[in-house]
Amino acid sequence: MNYLPGAFDTPLWYIVMHLKGASGILTQKRYCDVLARRLNRDQANSLISVDDYLLLPDAMYLMVQEEALKLDLWWPAFRDQLLEELKELYMAELIAGGTAAPVVNLVWEPVTYELITGPEAFEHRANEMLFLPVRKGLAPDPEYYPYNSVNNKAGIDLQ
Repeated sequence: MNYLPGAFDTPLWYIVMHLKGASGILTQKRYCDVLARRLNRDQANSLISVDDYLLLPDAMYLMVQEEALKLDLWWPAFRDQLLEELKELYMAELIAGGTAAPVVNLVWEPVTYELITGPEAFEHRANEMLFLPVRKGLAPDPEYYPYNSVNNKAGIDLQ
């Protein structure tokens, strides 16, 4: 790929978050909607922009570019608020399903992030995100996996 000069001057981050405590919820529509709403709101407010994403049942992969906020300011608030919204929705679902006094212990663990500094790193991570569902047996081809930037079933605005 040919990149414009200065394409990586604005910090671009590769973030991986694994969700523990509620197996498989990240690829369920109601939970994707919570994530998309939060990311799209932050993008509408020019806090960050999402270049690429992948949602696996228990993990989220994002390529996020800094805009008005640096990662260390945006990230903790986003991560913690998203987790609280997911917990509330999951708890309500358990109660509606008849679970008496449910205990919900959702945590992001582990969480990693890496600064993408050039085209090689970008291509490596973008390809990793594209083909991970195939390697995990979730789709025969990346084009058939709904929860990635290619198909965007989650409805996340992509820059």
